[in-house]
Amino acid sequence: MRRGFRFFAIVGAFFALCMAAAAANAAAASCVSSGVGNDSFCTANGARLHFVDWGGTGPVVILLAGLGNTARIYDDLAPRLAEGFHVLAFTRRGYGLSQQTPGNYSNATLVGDVLGLMDALAIKKASIVGHSIAGGELSTLGADHAARVDRLVYLDSAYDRTDAMKLTSAVPIKLGPPPDALASLDAFSQWRQAALGVKSQAVDRDVRAIMRGTANGIAPVTPDSVGLEVLQGDIAAKPRYAQIPAPALAIYGSKNVPEQIPPGASQQDRAAFVDYATRHIRPWMLRAQADFIEGIACGVAIEVPDSTHYLFLDHPQWMAAAIRSFLRAEDPCHWRTALPH
Repeated sequence: MRRGFRFFAIVGAFFALCMAAAAANAAAASCVSSGVGNDSFCTANGARLHFVDWGGTGPVVILLAGLGNTARIYDDLAPRLAEGFHVLAFTRRGYGLSQQTPGNYSNATLVGDVLGLMDALAIKKASIVGHSIAGGELSTLGADHAARVDRLVYLDSAYDRTDAMKLTSAVPIKLGPPPDALASLDAFSQWRQAALGVKSQAVDRDVRAIMRGTANGIAPVTPDSVGLEVLQGDIAAKPRYAQIPAPALAIYGSKNVPEQIPPGASQQDRAAFVDYATRHIRPWMLRAQADFIEGIACGVAIEVPDSTHYLFLDHPQWMAAAIRSFLRAEDPCHWRTALPH
């Protein structure tokens, strides 16, 4: 009887191991890219996350979107980067096609998502490129997970955002969309592109990922509370540049031009925005740039003249060439490039 019990216990344990291996293989299989430029999904760090594989061969480059955007905001930039690199773009949890997980948007959680996706996709090490609030994830990855990071590229994202809400809330003109822009996805896409001053398939696809149709027009997929949690988590984390050994490039927008201005805004409103940005937002940017240069062990900071926060939409071709050049540089600590005209 005891011998029979032991036999079934062994068989049961073996069966359990087989089931665990099958589950692991199924999870790994679910993270396989669905094709270049297509929407792909992976369950990692407790959430179902969206990513886009832009193909290419060579070292891996991972693109992280800014607050409120998705992987699709890189649809214009990413294919240009996939020349000598394998490029993937990730969508932060809570946004677009990635899962919403209420009350779980700390910097540590978001960094865990990036590492979880890398593990699931068998990526041991990558260069990380991040826009806007993604700078918080870049800094923590670089400081606490140096073995996973090749190089870092901050796209107007190397900031301590403690004063960010105070600065943006004091902008002297209303920047939100009018009611007619919220009538349909097409209307909002056209309004958003006009506000950004670009004609871009990336913006259009991003809009269609972050907005949904309702009985009364369209509305954001993600509640405002999620964005506030992400911002609070970023502020709490603080950038620790001195602890980052990886070479880093910080590219800053100039903060002295009209940007994300409603297309129907008057010249007076546009002038008021530029005046405010020049007197308040630009000095904040310059302080952040000085902090980055002082803190980083191996890094370069550049400011792109007359550029907006979405400088990779302003200058996609130049931006792709600059990023590729930095990632390939033999001496990244002293890398230099000509700025766009």
